[in-house]
Amino acid sequence: MPHGKPAGVRCIHLTAELRCAIFAHPERPAVCASLQPSREMCGSDAREAYAYLARLERSTR
Repeated sequence: MPHGKPAGVRCIHLTAELRCAIFAHPERPAVCASLQPSREMCGSDAREAYAYLARLERSTR
């Protein structure tokens, strides 16, 4: 069984301000801690970032 949340499901640790509530805590998942954001991933705004994530989720289903 895979670990983590299903693709397209909001992280339970995401605040209303779209920030990680456990960013500096040891219980933060390793996959999150190892994430290296890039210009390609983030785009120039939230719409572009979500479009990138949607493509990534589709390609890794």
